[in-house]
Amino acid sequence: MDLALSVLSRVLPFFLLVGAGGAMARLRLLDDGMARGLSAYVFWIGFPALLIHALSRIDVTDAALLRGLMACALAALAVMAGLAILGLILGWTREERAGAALAGGLGNSAFLGLPVAAAVLGPEAARLAAGVVAVDFVLVAATGIALLGWASGRSVARSVLQALSNPIVAASLIGVVMALTGFRLPDLLDRAIAATAVSGSPAALVALGAALVLSGDQTRPAPAWGPILSATAAKLIILPVLTWILVGLAGAPPAFRLGATLLAATPTAVNVFIQTRTLGVFERGAARTVALTTALACITLSGVAMLLTRAVS
Repeated sequence: MDLALSVLSRVLPFFLLVGAGGAMARLRLLDDGMARGLSAYVFWIGFPALLIHALSRIDVTDAALLRGLMACALAALAVMAGLAILGLILGWTREERAGAALAGGLGNSAFLGLPVAAAVLGPEAARLAAGVVAVDFVLVAATGIALLGWASGRSVARSVLQALSNPIVAASLIGVVMALTGFRLPDLLDRAIAATAVSGSPAALVALGAALVLSGDQTRPAPAWGPILSATAAKLIILPVLTWILVGLAGAPPAFRLGATLLAATPTAVNVFIQTRTLGVFERGAARTVALTTALACITLSGVAMLLTRAVS
């Protein structure tokens, strides 16, 4: 019981920020324009700064760690492919297949996962698992954004180019290149990016809460629940289990395996809603998936964190 309360005390503050954003929207302290402005700050400045700051410091010299990252990528892409195939079998629309694949594969690893990993598993696990964010926002996000472009009617080539030019993907690539080359920004610029990176996580969580409330005011028909529930189960259950298995088979460091599994268990990233709203593909379905996974993650993420904490001890 003491362990459960300890883990919950570390996890719940992040969800309280989501609730604060929702409360501000309901009290009309944040309207749709303000929420879009906050999301734009996170999308163009806060999140890219966070990714550059975090990814530029990852360790790319450990062969076992690189095998673990490849295993994480395989797990996420397998989940996305599985959802797309399931949707094809069940007769989902192209938008539903693309949206569910992105929602089921891309988690809140940077905003929520790394802080929780540092608090629950320790800074070493969080440091090693930072590479998972690169996998999420270079490979998984780019693949999902390309799928959304394809679902909106764009050509495959144009969809891929659009994904690579996305600020989230571009910032991730910059951070990875910096890590590979050992390049460091001038001290003044590095400190500015570090300060901005700190602001990205709380701003994103508040924006998420506001977006979840305000998206419910749309007049478009309600989305089907099949893709939403399938993406939710894939994100919160299948992906962390598959990540634990594949990373273990890859022989990655134990601390990385713990951190990677915790990051895989995070709810669907708010960036999924931002991307789907921008492209006009599955936006209401994405909003509901983010809301559902975020609510359920209060239980599931805490449960995974407790299991992993026991593994550490």
